Amino acid sequence: MLLTQSSGFLLGNLSKLLGWVMNGIYNLFSNMGVVSIALSIIVFTVLIRLMMFPLSIRSTRGSKIQAYLQPEFAKINKKYKGKKDQASLLAKSKETKELQRKYGIKTSTGCITALIQLPIFLSLYNVIQNIPAYVDKIRALYDPIANAIIKVDGAKDTLVKFVSDNQIPRVSIPDGDLTVNSIIDVLAKCGGDMFDKLSGIFEKSPDVVSSIAANKADIVDSNSFIFGINLSDAPGWAWSWALIIPISCFVFQFLSMKVAPTVSSGDPQQDAQMKSMKKFMMIMPIMSFFVTISVPAGLGLYWAVSALVSVLITLCQTVYYNHTDMEALTEKARIKAERKAEKQKARNGGKEKKGFLERMQEAATGQNKTEQREQDAEGMKKYGSARLKSYTSATAHVKDREEEKNVQYKPGSIASKANALRDYYSKNEKE
Repeated sequence: MLLTQSSGFLLGNLSKLLGWVMNGIYNLFSNMGVVSIALSIIVFTVLIRLMMFPLSIRSTRGSKIQAYLQPEFAKINKKYKGKKDQASLLAKSKETKELQRKYGIKTSTGCITALIQLPIFLSLYNVIQNIPAYVDKIRALYDPIANAIIKVDGAKDTLVKFVSDNQIPRVSIPDGDLTVNSIIDVLAKCGGDMFDKLSGIFEKSPDVVSSIAANKADIVDSNSFIFGINLSDAPGWAWSWALIIPISCFVFQFLSMKVAPTVSSGDPQQDAQMKSMKKFMMIMPIMSFFVTISVPAGLGLYWAVSALVSVLITLCQTVYYNHTDMEALTEKARIKAERKAEKQKARNGGKEKKGFLERMQEAATGQNKTEQREQDAEGMKKYGSARLKSYTSATAHVKDREEEKNVQYKPGSIASKANALRDYYSKNEKE
């Protein structure tokens, strides 16, 4: 049953939270005499974007600082120009990351913002397609009709036929006894014309007809947007005013990709990754069009408004930073990054903490494997030179380091394996 709120630990709880916020916004405007799900969605979207504003401004600030420091990154490129060996590439990557870390530049912030929006989008999908399950006053409009229908003999068969004949999407009446929730699921997908058809089907039931007549206008008004668009319906491929929403999603999403700042990191490998990501992100406008054309228009409205707000925020930030003293801003960022690094080292016992993406890149390039091999070699030398009395021959005596190789260790013991590794590394070092 769609009216049953979404389950699941993450999406279920997030849907309840977003539904609670949506319910509060709708009640606020309803008490002011404005009954509109569309207005609630728009205000809700602006609130969500404002909540993510700190991440957005952090990403933009990092891009502007990196652009200001391009001469420093250019020096690193010049230093390793023409060097293609792995050692040079790793050294270049390391110096680039150290410069970014020095000024607190994080290239992954934009990705984090996009990832945060995904569960919000999926949870909001649950809320919008099940508005009566989350917004109390909307449910109250459907309750009288549903309670009148459930009392009619053969109501379930009548509703099943009604859904089938009118091809109402995203609705399936469950097996078993008919419930008020399952009836509201059907009613929530009905526009004005559908309610007229429903009245005709139940014309012999005066309570149903009268309850539809009493609540139809309020239901239609609450779900209506400009040009009579029903936010509970998917726009579909047939020409209608509802296509404005998918088209707006495409346009605003495309603009948000175009105005997003793109700055070279100074590291060719990292720039190549960012370029590939940029190309992938350009698919988003097309994807948003195809998605929003087949989901409830209310969800498309959220996506379009979110993209529009993103464009406006980016433009405002660009204007702000174009009139900012970048030298003072960069120095402030350096001091802040230095203090943060000192705190992290103190928490990690004096060791520098590396980010997840940095560790992944080191794993991919083999940089951390080289470091680990050096540590393993040093450790094996120590273990190899250590004698374990409990596993050695009682007649073995070592007078100096040269005689140690004559010690007979128990086959398969830790000491025998450690000495084998020590001999292997010693041989490689001599070669």
